[in-house]
Amino acid sequence: MKRRFWIFGIAAGIILVGVVAMFLLFSLKEEPKQAPKPQVDVYVKAETVEYRNLQAIVSSSGRLHAFSEVVVSSEVSGRLNEGNVPFRNGQNFRKGQVLAEVVNPEFPLGLKARKSRFLQSLAVILPDLRMDYPDSFPRWEKFFEDIDIEKPLPEMPKPQSSKERIFLASRNVISDYYSILADEARLEKHQIKAPFTGAFNNVAQDPGVVVNPGTQLASIVRTDLYALAVPVIMEEVKFLSVGDSVQVKNETSSQSWKGEIKRIGSVVNPSSQAVSVFVTVPGRAGLYDGMYLTAHLYGSKVDNVMEMPRNAVFNNNHVYVIEENRLFEKPVEIVKRNDQTIYLRGLDEGEELVVEPLLNVTGNPIYKILR
Repeated sequence: MKRRFWIFGIAAGIILVGVVAMFLLFSLKEEPKQAPKPQVDVYVKAETVEYRNLQAIVSSSGRLHAFSEVVVSSEVSGRLNEGNVPFRNGQNFRKGQVLAEVVNPEFPLGLKARKSRFLQSLAVILPDLRMDYPDSFPRWEKFFEDIDIEKPLPEMPKPQSSKERIFLASRNVISDYYSILADEARLEKHQIKAPFTGAFNNVAQDPGVVVNPGTQLASIVRTDLYALAVPVIMEEVKFLSVGDSVQVKNETSSQSWKGEIKRIGSVVNPSSQAVSVFVTVPGRAGLYDGMYLTAHLYGSKVDNVMEMPRNAVFNNNHVYVIEENRLFEKPVEIVKRNDQTIYLRGLDEGEELVVEPLLNVTGNPIYKILR
């Protein structure tokens, strides 16, 4: 029993001595020195700050409409006939063409009869004019000879004295003359002429029907000039003026047309906080009433600014610049925001401005510029 105890003690001692020796050996071992991390070079796109005068371009979208839409109504009574063009929906016409005629054969015949009676009245007073107003007689004689019942009345001579005026008024010459002019003006209303180049939008009456004064015949739209209303935020309205040039494009940008700013609204839309800007666009192939267009409005010059990509700005108005291969954050003044770029001020000319977005800017790398 005693012998076993001694054997166990000797074994435990050997193990203890081995453990102590192992710890001593580990403590004497030198830890390897860590090598310094190599310096990393980061290449970024940058541009040298240089200020210029740039044109402000404001982009917005809206729906195209005909510049004018007119309801055509009859001002006289008679039977409706077609004019120089078919009286049908969608039919195009040019300015000055006869769109329709309101035929009433009795009216022009009655007008000719009134002119004949007027000639008779003048023939009666011509001898008196020769005797009492010899200086005026040649003018009245020529006026009498120039009257043709098939043509509009010529201009009536003006009385040379109050006595001559009283004489003419007592013979109803002046009243008859202006009454005939009124009938001639009414006769012209039997022909309805196009006030502009356009097309029929909605024909309400068919040729052949009898119409009266006030009867609606059709609605017509202007096709040689269109209007485009686009919303512009208040911050950018200050760059625009009436008469500025505009380029409009269709939704696919496959076609473009030129226009100009006609009016700038003075009321702000409370929901969008935008002002309506009205653009006129001359009618061209490919333009139709109701189509959706994007307008690029070329406004005034913006002085002393630099243009850079919009996505390179962070925290609303901060940018990165490179100085001695190090990156620094600086605030700038944003003068105008475009769809993809911004106009800015606030940096010194000659500084290197980072013009691409940087993510996970950590550590202290060396920044090198890519041109």
